[in-house]
Amino acid sequence: MPSARSPRRAFFSSWRWRGWLAAFVALALATGAIPLVGVLGYELALIAAIAASLAGLDLGSAYARHAQRVGIGDETRGPLRATARLAADAVLATWVPLAAWGAIAAARGLWTPTCDWWFGLTTFVWLPVASGALAAVTGLVIGLAVGPRPALGTVAALAVAVAFVAAGLLRFYGAPPVFSYSPLVGYFPGNLYDERIELGRALWWARLEAGCWALALLALAAAGLDVATARWRGRRALPAAPRGRGAAAGLALALAGAGAALHHRAGALGYAVDAEDLQRALSGRLETPHFVIHYADTPAIRRDLTLLAEDHELRLAQVTRALGVEPSTKIRSYYFRDGEQKARWMGARDVEMAKPWRREIYLEHREFPHPSLRHEIAHVVAAEFGDPWFRVSARRVAGVPLLVNPGLIEGVAVAADWPGSYERELTPHQAVRAMQELGLSPSVADLFSLAFLSLSSARSYTAAGSFARFLLERRGASALRELYRNGGDFVAAYGAPAAELEAQWRAELERISLPPEQIEATRERFRQVGVFARPCPHAVADRRARAYEAAARGERGAAVDLLRRVCSDSPAEPRYRMELGDLLQRGDDEEQREAAELWGALERSERVTTSLRAELLDRLASAAATRGELAEARARLDAALALAVSDGQRRQLEAKRLAVTHAGPAGPALRSYFFAPGDARAWAERAVAAEPALGFALYLRALRQAETRAWGAMAEDLERGLQLGLPSTSFVRNAARRLAVAAYRSADTRRVRLAADTLRGAGMTETDRLLAEDWLARLAFAEARGATSR
Repeated sequence: MPSARSPRRAFFSSWRWRGWLAAFVALALATGAIPLVGVLGYELALIAAIAASLAGLDLGSAYARHAQRVGIGDETRGPLRATARLAADAVLATWVPLAAWGAIAAARGLWTPTCDWWFGLTTFVWLPVASGALAAVTGLVIGLAVGPRPALGTVAALAVAVAFVAAGLLRFYGAPPVFSYSPLVGYFPGNLYDERIELGRALWWARLEAGCWALALLALAAAGLDVATARWRGRRALPAAPRGRGAAAGLALALAGAGAALHHRAGALGYAVDAEDLQRALSGRLETPHFVIHYADTPAIRRDLTLLAEDHELRLAQVTRALGVEPSTKIRSYYFRDGEQKARWMGARDVEMAKPWRREIYLEHREFPHPSLRHEIAHVVAAEFGDPWFRVSARRVAGVPLLVNPGLIEGVAVAADWPGSYERELTPHQAVRAMQELGLSPSVADLFSLAFLSLSSARSYTAAGSFARFLLERRGASALRELYRNGGDFVAAYGAPAAELEAQWRAELERISLPPEQIEATRERFRQVGVFARPCPHAVADRRARAYEAAARGERGAAVDLLRRVCSDSPAEPRYRMELGDLLQRGDDEEQREAAELWGALERSERVTTSLRAELLDRLASAAATRGELAEARARLDAALALAVSDGQRRQLEAKRLAVTHAGPAGPALRSYFFAPGDARAWAERAVAAEPALGFALYLRALRQAETRAWGAMAEDLERGLQLGLPSTSFVRNAARRLAVAAYRSADTRRVRLAADTLRGAGMTETDRLLAEDWLARLAFAEARGATSR
């Protein structure tokens, strides 16, 4: 218990402390209306950490001044004990308002979904609680040093907060990582699209370093503290041979040494990674005319180095042609082994990214052609006409580019990366047309404002890219560059308001004709809402990831339990119950019956899209075929094929139906390929051996040959399959797309041209024709550069 002369009680009665308490209670009540922020979780912890840091700096400084007015309470204490008591009181003064906020959020969590109480509590401790303590100690030291001068003490505390913010921005600006470890907030992942947020060892090390520095300052303050006046006076102004001051100075030196040692190792420990750390982790280096590529030195990447370099140069040439500018310097490409390595060293586990102001892109290894390479290069090329600071699209406020326009940033990149991934079925124009028919198309006002961040990426990127492509094709690259440069001032760039240009864009989209079933097939793609509109996105993402990790380790029971919790967290999301059924299907007879019942109930639900219903029928058909009930399997597949589904989904359903119904010698092998355990490659080989003239069997064998990188044999099988005939246009389309890849990788120009001709043939889509042109452009580019090695 505090003594009668303790300054704590009086301070807790002050207007300053009560003002902070009232502010935290008001924040707790106000944030209750904001999704994800009102209950214990990462978003709440992040906001609370900022508030706790500001409160801690201010209250710590004010508490020092308060103690200087009323006394410490026991002047017989040594300086270390006295300083420690002051620090404990300052921390407590910060923690009590924070505890009120946390209690209100926890109480709200009793009726609002809080899917991971332990994670919520953990983030609250490691972010706001830790930040508040560090800030309170720092504020106290400031108050002890400044003395009883309220204005100077408040300004000094605020200056420290500004310095923390500036240091975080400078690190984000000057180093590759997108994550941030700061005494102010603790941890910020730097990306809104990675739903799995982990508080790992890097945060612990960052907190330990910050704690060492804060305690070193506190010990240094103790070494010069005049206990009688609660003022820091320095050793010369203190009474002779003060007790405990040498120990305090030694402790300060030891703590500062520990902080310095941790800071020296910060890159290796993962919380202050710089370019040199990243380049050591990605030990391979390859330089081309326009790129410096730092790559993870793995066998899979080494095999494709020449192809990787050529892909970079081709995509850059295409982007510069589209946007009408060239980069002023070489681009650095950091090429990671996988998403986990990328997350470890720079963040962004599930997305590729660019930092335009650094002229850098960050990618993980994917199969050729890389689906995100051109998009990320476009961000860097757009830096040539972006704002002068971050080299992105930003609107000026009082002449300063402050209002970043994420819709233009991503829209211009999508417009330059047209039509996008080689797996895409619709162009962005066609996809937006489908969104219009489904009533899901966002407005240009939402796309080119911060509301962009509240939309699902499937809708926002696609729509922004379609509009930017429309502007590029109809008004030219120069005007689009000006729009990007000014951050979205349409009148300045085009002499017309955004609404007028939007009307022209939508009028052009309405001329696109899509079959009703193709429109309906896109509903599932655009059904998902943004992360802030989903219940428990971080808990769900974490449990799903841990479930699949457990399944990969053979811990199927643990995986099933985790997915059951996911389904409980998000009962309205049918896909999670489908995934639970997938795991149950691998279990005993009882679990298999549960899986069938789960899928059957979902299939009968009116809330699922046609795409999901077809997936469920596909699962039920596969389970029936595995049991040898081929008639039931065929009926399920027929029902699925009667629904509106995507081209890729239809192809899979048709393939299984053909396997179920095929009466030729290859029939048993085809059915085993789809429905029996074992090596699918071996079953494909048996199907070809049984019926060498069956194009479908050759097609299946070719797809499996990609697993062993037998590109020449794959191209041969695909060409032969096309010659013999495939079941439908969907198979022809996919065979031609795969043939282009296999033939190019095996330096077979003739077959690449054959694939392109097939993709431009009758029954092919606009996307197919655009991809055909892309392959021909790649051939011309490679021939011009004399590239022959694959």
